[in-house]
Amino acid sequence: MDSHFFCEKIGGCPAIRPAAAPDPSGTVLEIEPETFEQILAVNLTGAFLAARAAIPAMQRRGGGTIIFIASQLAHVASAGRPAYCASKGGLVQFARVLAVDHAADNIRVNTLSPGGVATVRLERRYGSLDNARAVLDAKHPLGRIAEVEEIARAALFLATEQSSFMTGADLLVDGGYCAV
Repeated sequence: MDSHFFCEKIGGCPAIRPAAAPDPSGTVLEIEPETFEQILAVNLTGAFLAARAAIPAMQRRGGGTIIFIASQLAHVASAGRPAYCASKGGLVQFARVLAVDHAADNIRVNTLSPGGVATVRLERRYGSLDNARAVLDAKHPLGRIAEVEEIARAALFLATEQSSFMTGADLLVDGGYCAV
């Protein structure tokens, strides 16, 4: 199941957008400031702009749910990924602030932090999904990366009344990655 199909199945999405900008590996000394800023612009400022656009409509409707896709790398460092880790960590904290600021509006805001997921993004980063699995499967205690459907089911949980008492939370769906 790709994300477009998932969005159609649960009622439609205005647009399918990446949850993260492509990010080259490198230390803070190797990554150009413009590259760092671009990653923050997509991963963090993009969330800010989306929330700024969506919240007034949610207020008029009497509430709603916002789910941002963060990452297990919001919780643990990964060598050579300073902008990605910083932006995803910032996204988790940003969601918490929105949750507090808009709880009285009946707007719930949570983040979903997947571990490695078999996506085109991972395929591009590692050259193929087989290469990604060869590198990442052993880093996840369950011995594998996630399938898109597994993360989609977690997002669906956050979007429904089954999670009605959750706001300002980060749902870590990482195959145990952060447990070790």
